[in-house]
Amino acid sequence: MPPQAPFGQEALDRKIAVDPVTLLLPASFRNRQHALVNPTIDIQRFLQTDLLVPRLNQIHPYLWLAGRPVPPQPLNYLVATSREITVDERIDMHMVWEKSRRIHLKPLPQYLLDHHFWDSHLICRGPCCIPGPDSDQPPPTTKECTKELSQSLIRYKSDFQIARTHHLLPENLDWETWLRLVQHLLESNAINPKNINPRYLYGELRLSRLNKIYAIRHLQVFRGYQFTRHTYGEIFREYLTPLTAATIYVALVLTAMQVGLATTRLNNSPAFQNASYGFTAFAILGPLVGILLVVLIWAVQFITNLIETCQFNRHRSVDIERSGL
Repeated sequence: MPPQAPFGQEALDRKIAVDPVTLLLPASFRNRQHALVNPTIDIQRFLQTDLLVPRLNQIHPYLWLAGRPVPPQPLNYLVATSREITVDERIDMHMVWEKSRRIHLKPLPQYLLDHHFWDSHLICRGPCCIPGPDSDQPPPTTKECTKELSQSLIRYKSDFQIARTHHLLPENLDWETWLRLVQHLLESNAINPKNINPRYLYGELRLSRLNKIYAIRHLQVFRGYQFTRHTYGEIFREYLTPLTAATIYVALVLTAMQVGLATTRLNNSPAFQNASYGFTAFAILGPLVGILLVVLIWAVQFITNLIETCQFNRHRSVDIERSGL
């Protein structure tokens, strides 16, 4: 048994006032050392993690391959086109959709609707050059420019109701307040392309295209931008599905060739005889080679993941020992 309770009695006392800034932020967030920390201890570092999209900024010249440079479609359109709205707090997955028609949306943070929080932590008074969350450099004293609220997703009252249903908006926000907020943003210079992150010049981004861009641009063939498969069984199914379809097509072609060989014209054609011979050999060796390639890809990915897991565990153990956890 521990010598004492891990929290004091005041932690559950509702009569004790809570710092207003604390109410705007999540209970905790994970830092670069993968430890859970209080976001109020280092608000700027938390904002970097919660709002910046360095991975998308790195491939910004190629984003046109994954989406169109137009504002995103409203929520009512997404619902009408059978998109499945998935709440996702990861900012780099915001407005990214999968081939299963599932689209990831980040809920609007409460602190972005607080004027005092903007004055204290978000207004840029000087060069906006805070390093990204993966940088080893400490954040400077200047504020980070963050002016994208994704208000273009909610244009109509029906969009507002859909957002409330999926918990994409704070509970204390009503339609009239949202109208005033959007009107202020449209009338001000906040939505000027020069004042927002270049990522938000694009609307929805296709995850499969982002994976291909990362595979080619950064040679991350096995991880890509954000692969959705989490088990090796899913990997086998993903690779074997097109192989199965190709095998069925080959079987249909072989059947057609058998019918062709039964005719007098094609049976006496040397070219068709050679083609049938070559395709028959391909039909025998092709699926076998394909299966061997799938097994080879699985083996390489398994070994790669094993090495990365061992390295991560070693570094994580060092971080835990240093922090005294």
